Amino acid sequence: MNHLSTTVAVYDDLEAAEADWDELEKKAGWGVVDLADAALVTRHDDAITPVKRHSHRGWGKGAIAGAVVGILFPPSVVAGTVVGAAGGGVFATLNRSLDRHDIHEMGEVMRQGTLALVVLTTADTAPALPDILKHATRSLTKSSSTAEDVMAALEADDETS
Repeated sequence: MNHLSTTVAVYDDLEAAEADWDELEKKAGWGVVDLADAALVTRHDDAITPVKRHSHRGWGKGAIAGAVVGILFPPSVVAGTVVGAAGGGVFATLNRSLDRHDIHEMGEVMRQGTLALVVLTTADTAPALPDILKHATRSLTKSSSTAEDVMAALEADDETS
C-alpha cells in the first residue's frame, strides 16, 4: 500500500510560487517525487481561487488537491472550480484520513500566505519536498490516505458522474 502525504506550502509572491511549481514538475518528471496531484491556489479575504492545477504529471488531475482545499476551508469561501473537480468519494476519503488537528494545522498554514501550493505525493518521496519548495514562507506535511483508496474513490466518482 502506498500512503500519501499532503503538503501545504504558502507564499506571498506569485513568482516564488510559480518557481517552486516549475521545480516540482521538473522533479516529478525526473522521478524524484512520485506526484499524485498538486494545485496552486490564491487566497484574498478568505476567498480561495485556483491559479494552476496539475494535469500532466500527477494522476489526480487537480481533483485531489482541490478536495484538500475544500477540507481546509469552508465551501462558502472556496470557488466551486477548486473543489468541483473532486467528487464526493474523493472528498470523503481524504476527510476521513486527516484528523481534525491535521486539518486545523494545515488550514492555519494556508492562512499565513496569499498563495498556497497543495501537493500530494507518496509518503516515501515526501522528504524531497523541502528542497523543491524552497521559496515557501512556511510549509507543513501530514500523512493522508492511501493512493489505492483515493484512486478507488476517483474511479467510483467517475462512474457516478
